[in-house]
Amino acid sequence: MKKYNTYLISIITIALSSCSFLTEDPRSGQTAQNIITSASILQKQAVLSLYEHLGSNEDGRGLQGTYRGVYDLQTFASNEAIIPIRGGDWLDGGLWLDLYYHTWRSDNEVCENAWLYLYELIGQCNHSLFLIDSYQSLLTREQYQACCAEVSAVRALAYTYLLDLFARVPIITDVNQTIHDIRQSERSQVFAFVWEELQEALPYLADERSNSRGEYYGRMTYPVACFLLMKLALNAEIWTDDDWTDDSYPDGKLIKLRCGELTLNAWEAVKHYGNELLTSAADYELCESQINCFAVYNEDAKENIFTIPMDPAVYRNRFKNLFRSLHYEHASAIGYGGENGSCATLQTLDVFGYGMRTQDCRFATTFFAGKVSVDNSPLILSDGDTLVYHAREVRPDLTNSPYIATAGARMKKYAFDPAGIFDGQLRNSDIVLFRLADVYLMIAEAKVRNGEDGQQEFERVRLREALALAMPIEQRQATLDNIYYERWIELMWEGWHRQDMIRFFRYLSPLIDETTTTPPEERYLTVFPIPQTALQTNNNLTQNKGYE
Repeated sequence: MKKYNTYLISIITIALSSCSFLTEDPRSGQTAQNIITSASILQKQAVLSLYEHLGSNEDGRGLQGTYRGVYDLQTFASNEAIIPIRGGDWLDGGLWLDLYYHTWRSDNEVCENAWLYLYELIGQCNHSLFLIDSYQSLLTREQYQACCAEVSAVRALAYTYLLDLFARVPIITDVNQTIHDIRQSERSQVFAFVWEELQEALPYLADERSNSRGEYYGRMTYPVACFLLMKLALNAEIWTDDDWTDDSYPDGKLIKLRCGELTLNAWEAVKHYGNELLTSAADYELCESQINCFAVYNEDAKENIFTIPMDPAVYRNRFKNLFRSLHYEHASAIGYGGENGSCATLQTLDVFGYGMRTQDCRFATTFFAGKVSVDNSPLILSDGDTLVYHAREVRPDLTNSPYIATAGARMKKYAFDPAGIFDGQLRNSDIVLFRLADVYLMIAEAKVRNGEDGQQEFERVRLREALALAMPIEQRQATLDNIYYERWIELMWEGWHRQDMIRFFRYLSPLIDETTTTPPEERYLTVFPIPQTALQTNNNLTQNKGYE
């Protein structure tokens, strides 16, 4: 994906950003069409411009890399990570502790940002489809089908996040819809829409690698769509359930999904699209270690399936997760900036076996903990002490703790990029959204849930890190419990854990004892409330159950 003409991008961005039904009539984006005179320009404006919005330099926007948006809901509303109060730092009106304790309300800023961003992306996709239809005479039939399929698949990606986070959401597919036309669909209807959208798009998507530099760099291709279909099928028991507050849910073995010309149950569908991805021309394969996926120049990592392209000289996308996590002086010592915030929870330390004989080897590549060294020398702080991250001293509120600035194991998963600028936020490491290790773990889980043996796929991920012999025998078997914990370890910091907790029925506030049955009042918290601003703007919308 090349750096596109700034003038064209700015026009299309301004035109499309008003498509959100929170504030404007969706038809207001139909401008600047007289500059489309060729198939190449149409593709740039209607298709390639969409990828400018998967990452962002603005908080609340983008799928990952910035603050207070989609990624923060998935990460800090789970029990894998926390941003504790550190005296006067990170109080933010209780925002982060509301996510950690599950005490958010319908006026939560992060929820509103995620909702607004995802619908802006959908509005951009709808406008792109409008442009493609308006100028289809510039395209061959094959070009027209390919452009429509790619845009529709990006729109399905946005709807998948909405389906996961908010459940009951409006399905908007037409730029001519007005606010008064827009109503919510039930969760099962949204699932069916996204599934069919991807089914229709799949035959026309390029069977190419998306994570390496070239024509399809950072784009929605056939393997990327297969991964997305796997996620949909894996979570079908949750995402087809219109009442997530009761004790019943659909059985994955009984959920029937159309997979091309086949009709399969949810678990069979996961395996089907996993096989389609594994046998695609993109030729993905596991790296020797997961650290290769997050290297400074990770475009050639054959494990990565879908990424947000990063390059300080080309893209505006920011990656602020390291910046948010590192101690100020630690970041400064490596030429970055730091905000001394996010860190691992005690639960995460226990899952990794931190400090134990059987500590998972991936802990050292995922976290900074204990004494910190820079260039093989201990990091001496301005007060003369050596910097030590006291991993087990983390608490939600550290105000009166002697470890107020040093509690918690910090993020280390992405390699330090010496060429990074703006406090290391603009860097070369592409932001990893989908990767092959997740594919194998999804297949293993689907097999076990379907009454089959998922050991082979489970071991593919564990054996590459020489983990099988290090762990007790009972943790080496492909059981649902072990798959759950393996996903926690392998995919830490990648924005999947909240979704996994819900699917494994472990999504509880840290205020509640995990050994107890899920209290009724906790069940509705598996989805977030419809933002208050959306309800005030559109009287057709109603609040999700439990938040009335």
